[in-house]
Amino acid sequence: MNWLVEANVCPGLFYGTPAQDGFLIRIRTPGGWLNSQQGKAIATLLEQWQSTIQVTNRANLQIRGVQKSPTLEDFQTLQKLGLAAHNPTIDHLRNIMCSPTAGIDCQELIDTRQFVQKLDSFIQNYPSIAELSPKFSIGIDGGGTVGIGTRSTLAWEHRYNEIQLSAIALNNGGVAFQLALGGDKQLCYTDILIEPENCLSVVTALVTVYLDYVKQTPSIKGKKPRMKHLLKDWGVEKYLEQVNCQLNHPLERNVTGIIYRQDACSTFHLGIHNQKQAGLSYIGLSLRLGQLTATQLIGLVELSETFGSSQLRLTPWQTIILPDIPNQKVSELLPKLTSLGLSASMGWDAAIVACGGKPGCAAAATATQIHATMLADYLNERLTCNSPVNIHLTGCAKSCAQPSPAEITLLGTTIEQNGEIIEGYKVYIGDDKKSLKIPIFEGEVASVFPKIEQFLISQKSQSSQQ
Repeated sequence: MNWLVEANVCPGLFYGTPAQDGFLIRIRTPGGWLNSQQGKAIATLLEQWQSTIQVTNRANLQIRGVQKSPTLEDFQTLQKLGLAAHNPTIDHLRNIMCSPTAGIDCQELIDTRQFVQKLDSFIQNYPSIAELSPKFSIGIDGGGTVGIGTRSTLAWEHRYNEIQLSAIALNNGGVAFQLALGGDKQLCYTDILIEPENCLSVVTALVTVYLDYVKQTPSIKGKKPRMKHLLKDWGVEKYLEQVNCQLNHPLERNVTGIIYRQDACSTFHLGIHNQKQAGLSYIGLSLRLGQLTATQLIGLVELSETFGSSQLRLTPWQTIILPDIPNQKVSELLPKLTSLGLSASMGWDAAIVACGGKPGCAAAATATQIHATMLADYLNERLTCNSPVNIHLTGCAKSCAQPSPAEITLLGTTIEQNGEIIEGYKVYIGDDKKSLKIPIFEGEVASVFPKIEQFLISQKSQSSQQ
């Protein structure tokens, strides 16, 4: 059995992206939603393939170390469950992203779940969209406590999309979506306000014009042009003028300038939180490097059936949410989560992210996954993590695991020591990209960990004195 579609540089389901530890498969989960039937099917496949699974920074599921192509029956099963596109040629596109607390967030301005479903249906039934770069992405933010885009006061929590719709409160008491366009890990907010009922038509026009641009523009170093290239060549105004020509209703400009977009902090989803539905809570669980075993996945699915609504929610911060838990059942549920090796606390597991690293990625200088696990163990033994911290281990300068700058970045490198070449890291402090010009310190793996510990202690001491 061969893969169904020609391989793409970005992982998907219907083709194998080769890595040194086997094929890499990525399963799209629009909105990050996973029901119990889907979870059980994925856990079964994991056991068959003897592979590992991770929640990604786009709320996908990524399976590593697959040694052979899934069978035709596997593909068909995933399609029937809504975990695979019916048209395999569009499955490489990025996941539709929304807040993982959509519909249950006490502070949200609008429930975005219906829009995710409509947008996913549009993508599934628009074959030409396959001509866009696999980096094409749509995000929709309902304006709640847990947000995507750039609403968080913590820059490392930001998640970017080429087309971003963010709910805002209007001065007349209504709600609209403000349009932003993304490229080069930045969001450019426009003055375009979109009525909720017009979201699909506006996105369709945005995509149609984007496709026209791609068809007119030569490939760049063998890759399809992206939104960042469109914005550089045309500028925002020309793009919006072309979009306007596609619409029966003109784009609405914000002429008053009076809008409200509340801040969000995505780490708020960890722990136990009241839902807007009376008597229910959701529990945000940290995952070490976003990883789940088949046993843990099955366990979570069964708990969701027993205590919740048979639903799980994947987040763009490589964590998972168990929603719709009756408040009186929370105390009974928590020990069962602990027995699965899962925690609802902040902890260092929630603070550390890492790319695939060696041996899976040929571009990586270091075994980032192994070293990230070692660092988490090291810090858990010595320090308590009481507030959000972000430590990013990346095996090369591409920084695949996290799109936004970290508070502490470990960049993989090689170091000569006693005539031997060993793995090490250059460590950078600060979330300003300019600070990455000069490393704070450099060393082999074992020597770096104590220095990070001392830096964290000094930061904690400074915070307590302020």
